[in-house]
Amino acid sequence: MDRLARLRYLVVIAQLCLVARLVHLQLIGGAHYRALAEQNRLRLVPELPPRGLILDRNGRSIAGSQTVFRVAIVPQELEDLQAVLTYVGAVVQRPVESLRKEYAKEQSLAFLPATIVQRVPKDLAIRMEEERWRYPGLLVRPETVRAYPLNTGAAHLLGYLSQPTAEEVPLLKQYGVRPKQLVGRMGLERLLDHALQGRSGGVMVEINHRARQVRVLGRRASESGARVALTIDGQLSSLIQAAFGSQAGAAVVLDPETGAILAMTSSPSFPPEAFATAENTAIRRLLNDPQSPLMNRAAVAGYQPGSIMKLVTAAAALEQHVVTPATVINCPGSLTIGDRTIHCWNRDGHGPVALRDAITQSCNVYFMQLARRVRWDRLRAAQEQIGLAHRTGWPMEEHSGHLPRRRLSEGEVALMGIGQGEILVTPLQAAVLAGAFANGGWIVEPWIVQTVGGRTVPRRASRRRVGWSAATLDTVRTGMRAVVTDPAGTGRRALSSVVTVAGKTGTAQTNLEGQNHGWFVGYCPVDAPKGAFAIIAEYGGSGGDVPADIARTVCEYLALPGEDHVKLATGR
Repeated sequence: MDRLARLRYLVVIAQLCLVARLVHLQLIGGAHYRALAEQNRLRLVPELPPRGLILDRNGRSIAGSQTVFRVAIVPQELEDLQAVLTYVGAVVQRPVESLRKEYAKEQSLAFLPATIVQRVPKDLAIRMEEERWRYPGLLVRPETVRAYPLNTGAAHLLGYLSQPTAEEVPLLKQYGVRPKQLVGRMGLERLLDHALQGRSGGVMVEINHRARQVRVLGRRASESGARVALTIDGQLSSLIQAAFGSQAGAAVVLDPETGAILAMTSSPSFPPEAFATAENTAIRRLLNDPQSPLMNRAAVAGYQPGSIMKLVTAAAALEQHVVTPATVINCPGSLTIGDRTIHCWNRDGHGPVALRDAITQSCNVYFMQLARRVRWDRLRAAQEQIGLAHRTGWPMEEHSGHLPRRRLSEGEVALMGIGQGEILVTPLQAAVLAGAFANGGWIVEPWIVQTVGGRTVPRRASRRRVGWSAATLDTVRTGMRAVVTDPAGTGRRALSSVVTVAGKTGTAQTNLEGQNHGWFVGYCPVDAPKGAFAIIAEYGGSGGDVPADIARTVCEYLALPGEDHVKLATGR
């Protein structure tokens, strides 16, 4: 009897515990568990929004959208996986095992499509859609993806997209970014990512205990990202990119009055779509390329300026009254300072030359003598006045360049006067420098975004005076014009029959013997400049070669309407 009583006692205790647990589940935790059950019953299938368009100054799309076709499998509708994979593999000519791996990687919930082929041509998509009824679970769906009509043109400006990493997802989720939603990684795609993203939509579905879709409960349309209008000319950008060909280098063209960037190209370039479509082979090739195609040479690469620095040396000497435009200095072909002899590029010498001819023929001896007369502290001050060793205000990644702070020897000052030694400038800084001669002595801050979502982007008052006299600027500009027009000028290849060009060539020594960087900076048309530019060809020899050719192409484009320029370029 004692054992029976104890058993009854234990049964009563168990019943009380069960009742207490039921009370807790129903009354205390009921709302919480109902919410969990509701979450398990309902699923949001996200619909990613179209990314905002990026337009050039003429309203042409340079980063837009295009429709592609993807092949997927819906697990809950699948009857024979092997049959579906075999059929798709035969159509798209892909191994069945690779498709199986894609399916295993992409598969999640039973009702969510698992993509096995990212892109198929339209004719193959239509063929599979027509035969889809034979293969339950097969789905061919159109999707909107990012497209770059300029291909590699302006790629460094625009940037590229890729999916967030696992580490980035929690951080980006609070900004409404979905795990597989593409985000900006470089250039304007990154700078304006918040505006270009848009707002995700989706479909709310009800599922059963086997995670199969039962019915659709509602839908919210996605909202496309904001439309962005830029200052650049897409056609000009493509023209410059094509002109570089396989030559490494960079070019910047800007409006000398406002600082608006008209073109910024870097060569070699890259196709931005490779990252958005996760083409692993192409991405690895870009990342491992020794020529660094992903680097924007126009803004982040520092180069010795070579003879383009003679423009600043000339201005400093005139401002300090150590020479006049008529001052003649003899060039015997070399200059000896202490125990060091520095040669002019013309080993035979230029003979007696005044300032205009020294600029025209880019005489090294003349400008080394000017730099010695100006002295280092005042020469450096002039270089800083024109914006060197300082960021230009560019809204994206930018190299500040370099000027030495230590006291230089007399020989080092002479070399600094011709752009050699411990001095680095970027093509962007060189374009701003050229713009200062074009606009009468104003340093402008480069900018590129005009409107976002139809609203004008405010920008700072960005002009400041260099402080050089009109007489100084006119003297230097006269020399720059002669560089192109004078028969002895080093920039004769920039001469055009349809537009007047002023410029300065530069040849900067490198660590490779006999392989120099070639520079050409300037502006056009001379009387009413529409563009100031800086062009560099890495290991491209003289600035009077490829860079001068590109400068002529740029100036003829700026001077002529579109159809007339095409006729000129094709010789018709």
